[in-house]
Amino acid sequence: MAASLLLLFSCGKKDKVPSGWTDTIGVEALVINDGSTPTERNYVGDIESEQEATLSFALGGSLTMVAVKNGDRVTKGQLLAKVDATTAASLHATALATLGQAEDAYRRLEAVHREGGLSEVKWVEMETNLEKARQAEVSARKHLEDCTLRAPFSGVVICGSRVVGQEMKPGETFCRVLDMKRLRVDFSVPEQEISQIKVGDVADATVPALGNAPLKLCITDKSFAANPLGHTYKVHASIVSGENKNLLPDMVAKVHITLSAMGGIVVPADCIQTMPEGTVVWVVKNGKAEHRPITVGDFIRNGVVVKEGLLAGDTVVTAGQQKLYTGAKVRVNHKP
Repeated sequence: MAASLLLLFSCGKKDKVPSGWTDTIGVEALVINDGSTPTERNYVGDIESEQEATLSFALGGSLTMVAVKNGDRVTKGQLLAKVDATTAASLHATALATLGQAEDAYRRLEAVHREGGLSEVKWVEMETNLEKARQAEVSARKHLEDCTLRAPFSGVVICGSRVVGQEMKPGETFCRVLDMKRLRVDFSVPEQEISQIKVGDVADATVPALGNAPLKLCITDKSFAANPLGHTYKVHASIVSGENKNLLPDMVAKVHITLSAMGGIVVPADCIQTMPEGTVVWVVKNGKAEHRPITVGDFIRNGVVVKEGLLAGDTVVTAGQQKLYTGAKVRVNHKP
């Protein structure tokens, strides 16, 4: 891409004045102000929730109750669904009975142990059996509780079609719960631009699905691991202000962010040439033309970043450089 933007130019060992050319050559030029020219970037992102929970039944089973549908708003602790708990309830009842038996035996033999009528080995065995019964009851109770799903926090339910009688496999996702009060925009940034984006930077976004509703964003996090296919890095931006009421997860957001130039001065791409000594621009010094070797950086929306070779105050030729030769007298029409 860079090669297509640079104008090819060659010369001999010594510049000569072309015959028939006038002594003074008219050119257009601009004066470099400084190296802090802002650049603009546009990205496409998605609306996401900062807090999301994926819910499933640990042991699976047949659905006996479905209390929500896709898009429902729920509150923390609200009942969402149940699976058949017959087996889990039976196991818990058995565990409770075993625990009660162990506790009764413990109480009966405690007095005997205090009076020395029970060996220490038998007493330790009794304590062990009681603890085993307690842990078995805890495990059985947890399995029984796992037959019921409740919302871990307030939000919106995202799920497919779920009906009573449907069989859920262990660990199969029943639904997702998203906190709609804490939304953010996620977007991907190419590897050559990620260093320009800092946590705390601000950005603007629009949501086409909501009539280009505007959002104000603040960069909160950026990934340190690149996508191996696209060589991009994920950036997270919280929504500082904007209309959240109608925003939904996975809506597209167009992100616009203004960044400082990448450590250099920005010049128009068409004023850069390639000569035997490398990449150059023509500059005007003391009324005469000379070519200046430069080091270029990224190609951006409003030109090319020059990392080395130019300083604030330099006059760079932007049009008419094809007629120039080293030492040529020039008449400059400065560009605004």
